[in-house]
Amino acid sequence: MKKTLHFWMLIVLIATALQAAEAAPLLKKAEKVMVGDIYYQLNAKELTAKVIAMKGLYTGDVVIPEKIESDSTEYYVEEIAAGTFKDCISLQSVSIPTTVTKIGTGAFEGCTALTAIAIPETVTAIESGLFFRCTALREVRLHDGIRAIGHGAFKQCTALERIDIPAMVSQIEYNTFLGCSSLKEVNLPPSLEKIAYSAFQDCSSLEEIEIPGTVKAIGWVAFKNCTSLRSFAFTTSMDNIANSIFEGCASLREVVIPSSIKSIAHDAFKGCASIDSLYLPASIRDIGSSAFEECVSLRFINIPSVKEIDSKVFKNCHSLQSITIPLSVKEIDGDAFNGCSSLTRVEIPVSVKEIGGGAFNHCPALKTVVIQSGAPIKIKGDSFSKQFQKEGILYVPNVMPYLADPKSQWAKFRNIRKNPQ
Repeated sequence: MKKTLHFWMLIVLIATALQAAEAAPLLKKAEKVMVGDIYYQLNAKELTAKVIAMKGLYTGDVVIPEKIESDSTEYYVEEIAAGTFKDCISLQSVSIPTTVTKIGTGAFEGCTALTAIAIPETVTAIESGLFFRCTALREVRLHDGIRAIGHGAFKQCTALERIDIPAMVSQIEYNTFLGCSSLKEVNLPPSLEKIAYSAFQDCSSLEEIEIPGTVKAIGWVAFKNCTSLRSFAFTTSMDNIANSIFEGCASLREVVIPSSIKSIAHDAFKGCASIDSLYLPASIRDIGSSAFEECVSLRFINIPSVKEIDSKVFKNCHSLQSITIPLSVKEIDGDAFNGCSSLTRVEIPVSVKEIGGGAFNHCPALKTVVIQSGAPIKIKGDSFSKQFQKEGILYVPNVMPYLADPKSQWAKFRNIRKNPQ
């Protein structure tokens, strides 16, 4: 009896397995279907459909329906998969229904003929790289329900001229608008807290941008090579200026730095050729290397109470005529003022113990240097130019210590005089 029972149980199991094997290919075939000119992936359990990429490329004007029918069953279209329209260079427009709640990363990447698109209110996030390299995209309508914009979302959208960031977005991610060379107008929401690195790098048409007072941080190279940017005001919620943030911003002329700022990182204003004068608040305690290098129009800048004038900070600031070095400075690093061709006089306070190589080299107009330290400061052979060593006047408190050692670098100076003051 038991053997007979086991036999029939085995028969039932085999039959069930065969049925499942036969049904599996049918289910697999039903997972992906083409309806009209659009390829979908179906979810039989949820009765939903996802627009997906196909072997060929989508072209022309694509209208995505709210729902489709396959094998007499209706499926609601709720998603556009990542990379669906990637490199569809002949795609001109896409109409997205309100049933869609998600558009995957890079869904429209490289759609070089796409000129405009509206994101439905059901979509609450712009995913990373969504419109990367959409070089003809001029207009994107983002509704107020969008809460996040992913990194590189509009990277290299070279035709995009204006963007309004929705009110609930709190962060502009890295590379979001990198290389948007036609972008002229950006409206940031009052909820914004952070602008990440490279967010607006190479936006060469951007002339101005108002930063909300809620912004606490702006990342490095955020506005690098924004060659049309004319003015900028940091918020009082910020405490530092990141490296290379305005490097190459050749039109930048007016910069407002509040007293909340404590440091300026390296290369921050490098190559800002239009800055004429700049006031640095007393709160600043550190200025990084090359921070103002090649600011060729800079005539006036005050140095706050920093301990060190870092390397190349003012290198090739051709219009700088005078500079006051505060008593807090202990070291002037290499090439700090190298190439300041209009600099005529420098007074070095008693606090300075060392001047690095090339610090005042290639300063042809430099005629007078006043050193307040009675003990000779440590210098390099090229801290000052050979021209200054021969023709310039060096004032010191007491001449004898500077000439005591004939092998010292100070012995090369031909005109050392006692400071009359």
